[in-house]
Amino acid sequence: MRVLILGYGDVGRTAARILTSRGVDTVVVDKEVHEPEGSAEFIRADVTSESFWENIELSDFDAAIIALPEDTHAIFCVLTLRRMREDLKIYVRCNESENAEKMYVAGADYVIVLPMVTAEMILSEVFGESIRRRMSFENIEIAVYEVKRGSKVVGKTLKELEGKGVKVIAAECGGRVIMDLNFTIEEGCRIALAGKTDNLLEVEAELSIPNQKD
Repeated sequence: MRVLILGYGDVGRTAARILTSRGVDTVVVDKEVHEPEGSAEFIRADVTSESFWENIELSDFDAAIIALPEDTHAIFCVLTLRRMREDLKIYVRCNESENAEKMYVAGADYVIVLPMVTAEMILSEVFGESIRRRMSFENIEIAVYEVKRGSKVVGKTLKELEGKGVKVIAAECGGRVIMDLNFTIEEGCRIALAGKTDNLLEVEAELSIPNQKD
């Protein structure tokens, strides 16, 4: 397997370290000079310039990770990669949640929205490894749901969701990570929940069922 990483900040560096530690052939591109992690190959180039894309050979790559600090630049790279390789797996870092849909439309296969990753990190720190192992043993899963237009939960509080056998980890709404259970749920919010599969499915149905108008 061969992976292209665009951007070598914290996200790109971490991805390179993990990939190379698992024996994955990794190529990193950044406009600043860096000492790459592990056995990664480093290319100094500006990924927003036409000259870079004219000279890069993508045919032997299986996937690309876009880890750029600017969402507009990331969207440009997604569009360019998808135009050049229809079958390439594209993973992209998203800094502002409102840009996630644009990245999917541009051709990304998976978008990592940083506010929701932050929520997962909080979960890890708060509960610790032993608790997370127990959650797995007890068939407790973590899922993230988006509140659709007209959903029955719009106007309810996060605390009201917990009455259905699940625990609210956090919500992301308008770029803000929210952990206050008294927060009123709005359309477009993304909510991270922990619970058993059956309970999560029940809540998922609740999130997608519209209010019945009188």
